[in-house]
Amino acid sequence: MRTRRTVAAVALAGALAGLLAGCGIEPTEVIEVGRPAQGAKRPGAPVKEARLYFGYPGGLQPVSRPAQGEVSAEEAVPLLLAGPNEAERFRGLYSELPKSGGRVEVVSGQGTVTVQLPLDVTRLTATARSQLVCTAAHNGVPGDLPAEEVKVTLAGGGKKLSDQVCDNKYIAPVVVPPAASPAP
Repeated sequence: MRTRRTVAAVALAGALAGLLAGCGIEPTEVIEVGRPAQGAKRPGAPVKEARLYFGYPGGLQPVSRPAQGEVSAEEAVPLLLAGPNEAERFRGLYSELPKSGGRVEVVSGQGTVTVQLPLDVTRLTATARSQLVCTAAHNGVPGDLPAEEVKVTLAGGGKKLSDQVCDNKYIAPVVVPPAASPAP
């Protein structure tokens, strides 16, 4: 009787091992796409990274890039204008800002930022305007205001868009795909 139970247990264990091994999931290597999450930061607070906003299906997506110290709006906007790096493009991020090829001037004041571009700012898409406004507002603006209260002026081509604010409704929620369940 004991032998029969042992044989049955071994047969069951073998069947389960075969079932689990045959579910079609193969091991993969780690694929590094960017920096690991660092936790939530208070908008407008000094950080040692640049916060850039790129287009993403459904809105804007914030991206953090490491820096040596606090990053000002004057430093962040040129990084934004250079466009997403390879890892960011791989994640589906893009920029709707045109390559200006001209001089860009960014000036911060108490709770304000002015971005002077060598193009007609009224011709920028809503996404491009939001990219500039959110990037400027989320990086080292004097006055210690929350980013949503920083007033950004976009100027260029003889036109001006004053008192622009970073509206969270344009920022796409971060969607984390569900973990794959092993198929039997």
